[in-house]
Amino acid sequence: MVRFSAKFAGALLGLAGAGLVATPVAAQAAPSVDVDQVVAALGLASEPADYVLLVDTSGSMKQGDRYSLVRKQLRKLLAGLDADDRVSLLTFDSKVVKRYRGDVGTNPDAVLSHLPATASGDRTDIGAAIDGGLTQLESADTHRLAALILITDGVMDTLPNSRYAKVDSASWKKLKTRTVSLEQDHELAAYAVSLISTTDAGLLKKAMPQATEVSADDVGTRFAQVAGDLVRLQAAAALKDELSAPLKVVLTGNLGTALAEGTTVPLQLDISSAYPHVPVVLSDLMLQASDGLQLVVTGLPESISIEPGATASATVQVGVIGSANSNSTVSLSAKVGSPWGTVLEKDLGLTFAPAIEGTAAVPPAPIKLPPSLLPIVGGVVALLAGALLVFLLVRMVLTPPMDGVLTFTKNGREVADIVLRGRRQKLVVPAGTPELVGLSGSASGARGAVRVDASFGAAHTRELVADAQAVQLGNMTITYVSGRRRILDKIGLPRTEPDSN
Repeated sequence: MVRFSAKFAGALLGLAGAGLVATPVAAQAAPSVDVDQVVAALGLASEPADYVLLVDTSGSMKQGDRYSLVRKQLRKLLAGLDADDRVSLLTFDSKVVKRYRGDVGTNPDAVLSHLPATASGDRTDIGAAIDGGLTQLESADTHRLAALILITDGVMDTLPNSRYAKVDSASWKKLKTRTVSLEQDHELAAYAVSLISTTDAGLLKKAMPQATEVSADDVGTRFAQVAGDLVRLQAAAALKDELSAPLKVVLTGNLGTALAEGTTVPLQLDISSAYPHVPVVLSDLMLQASDGLQLVVTGLPESISIEPGATASATVQVGVIGSANSNSTVSLSAKVGSPWGTVLEKDLGLTFAPAIEGTAAVPPAPIKLPPSLLPIVGGVVALLAGALLVFLLVRMVLTPPMDGVLTFTKNGREVADIVLRGRRQKLVVPAGTPELVGLSGSASGARGAVRVDASFGAAHTRELVADAQAVQLGNMTITYVSGRRRILDKIGLPRTEPDSN
C-alpha cells in the first residue's frame, strides 16, 4: 500500500517554518518547499496500489548475469512495498506468460519464486508484453493507483505472425487507446527499463506516453522511488481540481465620491482563496480602471500572503480622475505565486496560474454647477414654474367642467346614455349595450358645448357639439344635452335654437 513514510511525517513538523502556512497580511514571499512537504501537508488517505512487472526472459538475458541482477533489483522493489499492495508478474519472449497475481505479502522471495529459474526463451515481443500488462490493469479490481514496469535487454524481435510485428500497426495504436481509457479512472505510472545501452524498451511510450525511460545504471535508484511516484500522482490528482478555482477579490470604498469630489478615499481589498491546501502569495499588485479613468493609488503592499481557504485584507487610498459611465469599474491585478509553485509545476506536472476575479463599480459623477450659475438656474426654474401655472389656469378656463349626457341613437332609437363629469372623460361603453362595442375616444368640456373625439368601427369624428345639438358617427347619432337643458325639458319649457347671427 502507498503509505506516508517517516520522512513525510517529519515534514509535517516543519510546515510553518517552511512557509506552508502563510498569514493574511502584507508579507515577504514565503520560502519554497519540497515535494515531500507538500504531500505531507495534503494529508492524503493511504491506499493500496497495483504493480505490473513485465520481465524479459529471452535467452540474451543470461548474458552478463542480467537475469539474476533483475531478480535482485525486483526483490528490493517488492521489499519496499506494503503487504497489501498487489503485484502482477509476467514474463515475455516470443509469448507472454502470467506467473503471479496477488498481494505482495511480507515475503518478496515468495513472489519471485514464480519466475522461471533461467531465461531461455526465443525472441522479444515487446508489444505482446505491453498488451498483457494492460490486460492486468484492466481487471475490475485494479486499484486506482497503478504502475507498469517493462524490463528488457533486447530490441523488438517477434514471430512473423505477431500482431505487434510492426510498430505502426493498428494493434500498437490500440494499446495507446486502452491506456487512455484506463486513465479515466486510474492514476498510472510507467517505466521502460533498458538493461543495456541499446534496447527497444522505449517502445512502451507508444502505448503509455507518460512512461519514464530508465537506464541500467539507474534501475536501483528508480525502483526505490516508484512508490513515491505513485504518491505524487495521488497528490497531483487531489490538487488538479482545487487549482482550477480563481481567487476572489472584493473592493469596498466610495469610488463615486473620489471621482465627484476630486479627493482620495479608503478602498479595502478582501482577497479570498478557495484552495483548501495551497498557500498563495500575491506580488506586483496593481489597481486598474476601465477606459476613461485614471487612478492615483497609495498604500499598496509589495506582497500579500494568504493562508489556504482564508481571506487577506489590505486598505489603500485611491483617487479617481476622468469620466465614468455606467460600466466603469476598478479591478485588481497581481502576480500570483505560491511556496508550492515549483513542486506543483515541476514535480506534480500541474499548472498554477489562477485568475483574480472581482471588480468595484465607479458611478458617474453628478453634474455640479458653478456658484455663479445658481441664480440664473433659479430664475429659469421660477419662470418655468410660472409658465406651468399660467398654462393650468388657461386650461381651466378653456376646458370647464362638463355636465349633462351624450345620447347615442341609431335609426331614431335610443341606444344608450353616457353621463359626463369632470373636464375630460374617456368614453366607456355602458354595460348591456353590445351595439356600442368598439366605441372609443373622449369628451372634454367647452363653453356651452363639449368636444367629442370618438371612433366607432371605421367611422371617426372630432367635433365641438353645442347643447341640444348632434353629430353623426357612422350609423350612430350622438346628441349632447347639458344638465340645464335636461331640467328645462322636464318642466316643459321649449328649446330655443341658437342665434344664427
